[in-house]
Amino acid sequence: MSGAGAPPSEAVVVLRSVRSAEQGILDFECVSANVHAERWLGREERSLVRQRLLEEAAWVGECGLFAACVRVAVRREPEIIRVSRQSSVGPVWLLARVSPWEDGVVVFLEDLTERMASEETLRRDHDLLHAVIESATDAIYVKDVDARYVLINPATARAFNRAPQDILGRTDLELLGQDIAGPTLAHDRAVMESGVTATYEDSEGGPGSDRIWQTTKGVLRRGDGTVYGLFGISRDVTARRRQELERDEEARFQERFIGVLGHDLGNPLAAVRLSAAALLAQPTLTPDVRRVATRIDGSAERMARLVKQLLDFTRARMAGGIPLRPREVCMESVCRRIISELEPAHPDQRVDLEVVGDSRGVWDEERLGQVLSNLVGNALQHSPAGTSVRVRLAASEPLFQRVEVHNVGPPIPESLRPRLFAPFHRGTPEPGMPRPHRHGLGLGLYIVSQIVTAHGGWVDVASSQEAGTCFAVTLPRVVQSQDEAQTRWA
Repeated sequence: MSGAGAPPSEAVVVLRSVRSAEQGILDFECVSANVHAERWLGREERSLVRQRLLEEAAWVGECGLFAACVRVAVRREPEIIRVSRQSSVGPVWLLARVSPWEDGVVVFLEDLTERMASEETLRRDHDLLHAVIESATDAIYVKDVDARYVLINPATARAFNRAPQDILGRTDLELLGQDIAGPTLAHDRAVMESGVTATYEDSEGGPGSDRIWQTTKGVLRRGDGTVYGLFGISRDVTARRRQELERDEEARFQERFIGVLGHDLGNPLAAVRLSAAALLAQPTLTPDVRRVATRIDGSAERMARLVKQLLDFTRARMAGGIPLRPREVCMESVCRRIISELEPAHPDQRVDLEVVGDSRGVWDEERLGQVLSNLVGNALQHSPAGTSVRVRLAASEPLFQRVEVHNVGPPIPESLRPRLFAPFHRGTPEPGMPRPHRHGLGLGLYIVSQIVTAHGGWVDVASSQEAGTCFAVTLPRVVQSQDEAQTRWA
């Protein structure tokens, strides 16, 4: 008998019983064997045919295969068993199918070593995954297509404050009631219908109640693509959300405090400046008194600028943006006025203005002055002595006005760029560069970005060691008034 019908990797051997005088089976003699059987059961120096099984492969007696052959030969009923043996490369697993044949048996042997290794790996991975799920602090669960819980971890049971057996096989509607379970059921339906994994965060979107959950849900599919369930992973974010709400409330309180403080400081500062101006108008002042009065006026003027920045910050954060009062403005005139105000404070530097094309538009003149004052002032502060700052007005497109403020010197550090327009943030001077003689609140560039955004424009920044630093503001030629439906160019 040959093994022609066997799979290519299956060993087939036909064995005849070797009996004692009392007809008990002592061994089996090989009648026929394919090449795989010769390799697994025989010896290299001789053929397996006409050899005794136990003499050629003693391991069959140790693993239970010989005993199975005896049972089949006696009872005349086939058996299937799984056996293993040791080899030079480790354990070898075989699936043995034993069938009766005349006065003996036919044995089919299939190598299961790789399959057993894969099964062991899968079992180990399953045990590891099960351990992870069981010890996870997040609630992990699976529901069937009828929304009944079929698998939960201990964290899910704790979220429901119930024993696992009281949860499995039941739905959220049964466990929580319609009022509480409604949002969870809506999420489940949306995910099941779309088949798309989604994340929800709300006070009623996870297991249990009285908590805020961040829940990720997705569908489970069979090999043919049909959906057979839904998985969920819910994290309790109640403490985090409460902290966020507390921080938000604290931030709003601080912003309200800053706004009230800035507003209430306005009148005293105005009185100080009026008093200083009245003193300076007196022709009989001595030089020392005039110097003191000038210093008072200068300090009050600087304080007024800081208060104005605080008020602008409060408007930008709490009032929906900085308010604008647009009218027809000549950008060139605004630039020349700002430059004339800033140059006396920087006698070692100069500001060059270049105007290309028409610089007229409909903007808020006062706010544009703030933008230019902040940008040109920053450029002067960060430029080496003896250098110049270049301001360029370009009207290359009829619908937009571009303003460029360029200075030489060390580039803006890469670490500073993500926070360049953040409020209350000031950059540190580069080594060797003088510290600015005026220390602001770190609101200048933030207010610049807010004013430009309110005009419907944007700010670009380019900075390198070779080319220096350039802030470029692009504004629509006509900005719409907040009080009018439309503003037209006159």
